[in-house]
Amino acid sequence: MLPKSIYLSASVGLLINTVVGDVFDTKKYAKKDIITRDVAVIGGGASGTYAAINLRMKGTSVVVVEKEDVFGGHTNTYTDPATGTTVDYGVQAYLNSTITLDFFAHFNVSVVDYSPSSVTIEPADFKTGETVIFNPGEDLTPWAQQLAKYPWIDYTWDVPQPVPADLLLPFGEFIIKYNLTDLAYYIYFSASGLSNPLEQLTINVMKMVDQAYIDESKGAGLGTANQDNSEIYVKAVAELGSSALLSSTVTAASRSTSGVSLVVKTPSGSKLIKAKKLLITIPPTMENMGPFALNTQERNLFSQFTYMGYYTILLNNTGLPSGYEWINANDSLSTYNIPELPGACQIMPTRISGLFYAWYRSPVDVTQQEVEASTIAAIQKLQKAGNYTATNPTVVEYRSHTPFKLKVTAEAISNGFYDELYGLQGKRNTWYTGAAMVSHNTGVIWDFTNTLLLDLVDNLG
Repeated sequence: MLPKSIYLSASVGLLINTVVGDVFDTKKYAKKDIITRDVAVIGGGASGTYAAINLRMKGTSVVVVEKEDVFGGHTNTYTDPATGTTVDYGVQAYLNSTITLDFFAHFNVSVVDYSPSSVTIEPADFKTGETVIFNPGEDLTPWAQQLAKYPWIDYTWDVPQPVPADLLLPFGEFIIKYNLTDLAYYIYFSASGLSNPLEQLTINVMKMVDQAYIDESKGAGLGTANQDNSEIYVKAVAELGSSALLSSTVTAASRSTSGVSLVVKTPSGSKLIKAKKLLITIPPTMENMGPFALNTQERNLFSQFTYMGYYTILLNNTGLPSGYEWINANDSLSTYNIPELPGACQIMPTRISGLFYAWYRSPVDVTQQEVEASTIAAIQKLQKAGNYTATNPTVVEYRSHTPFKLKVTAEAISNGFYDELYGLQGKRNTWYTGAAMVSHNTGVIWDFTNTLLLDLVDNLG
C-alpha cells in the first residue's frame, strides 16, 4: 500500500491511483481538524448508530462519518411543518427483542406493538391502472417450514459447505418444487426492495423473508409510541455531538497494522481522523469502498457484489381517496401476478390528510427523475381507471435506499465467498457490519453488531 495515495472509484468501478502528496501528514491540518479516536465508524444507519452508541457505553471513543445530513439509513421520517405530525415512510417496524428494547430504552423512547394500517388493499396493474382480481395465499407456515431447514439463515451468511442445492435454485423453481406457488406473490410483496424474485436465488429471498420477518408479521413487531422511528437517531446525533460528522465523506484512507488514518470532507473543511480501528457499516460496493485503499483481496470480493434499486417517495395532490392501499400486480398466472419492475410496488395514504407514500423497486439503479415520473404516471393511471379526480401529483420527499440487497452469484457462494468475506473481519484493523453482512432486519443487524463489537473492543488493546 502506498501511504501517499488516494484511491478514487471511477464510474466504471475501477480504481484509479493518484499521488497527491502526504494527505495523512498531521502538519497539514490545524489542531482542531485532527480527530483522534479509538474507532472510526463509517455510516450512521441502523448498524453504525447502534455501534457508535454501544462503543461509547463500553468506554470506547468513536467518531461517525455519515454522508447524509441525518442518521437513520433506511429510516425516513417526514414532519408536517404545519402540525408537527410525523410519517414514517421508510422502516416501519422493529423486531421485538431484548436488544431492540434495550436500545430504545437507552434513549428513553417508548415503543408499542406495531399495528399495520387498516386500509383496504386494492391490487391493480400500475401500467394500466386497472384492477387485478386474484387471491394470493398469506399463510407463511409452509415457507417457515422450509426456513427451519436452515436455522443459520436467521443470523449469518456463514453458509455451510457444500451449499445445500435448494438454496441456489432460482426462487421460481424452488416454489414449484415445494408446492409454494400460491405464496409467490405474498413472499415477493414481503421481500421489501426485492425485484424479479422468481429469478433470484432462493437463499436471497429467504434472507429477506426470514423467521424474524414472520415473527414480526405475527405480532412481534414494535413501533415507536410517537410514530417517529427517526427519534432514536436524532437523539444519537445529539449524544455523539461533535463526534457525529454529518454530510461528510471519506476521500482517502490508510489502513495498516498500526492503525487507521482517514481524510474526511466535511461542510467545515477537510478533517484528519486518526483511529485505532475502523468499522465499515455502509454497503461494501466498489463505489463506496473506493476511497479506502483496497488491497487485492478486498477488491476481488467487493467487485463481485451487484445490487438493486429501492426508493421511497412522498406525494401530495394525488387525487386518490384515503382508506385504500394500491399494490402493483399483473394478470399473468405464469408470474403469479408479480409485476414487472422497475416500478412502484405500493401506493398508500399516510396519517397526514392528502399525503401518500410509495415504495419503488428496480432491478438496477435508476434516477430520481425516473422514479418520480414513473410513480406519478402510475397514480394518474389509477385516477383514470377509478374515475378519481385527475390531478398532477407533487413530490414532497424522495429518498434513495440504493444500493439495496447486495448479492453475488451462485458460483461465488459455492466457492466460499461469504467465508472469505467474513475472513476480512479484523484485517487491516477493519471490521464490517450492516445488511450486506447479515440481514435487512434491523433487530438482526443490531444483534450481529453487538457480537462483533465484543471482538473489536477486545482487539483495541
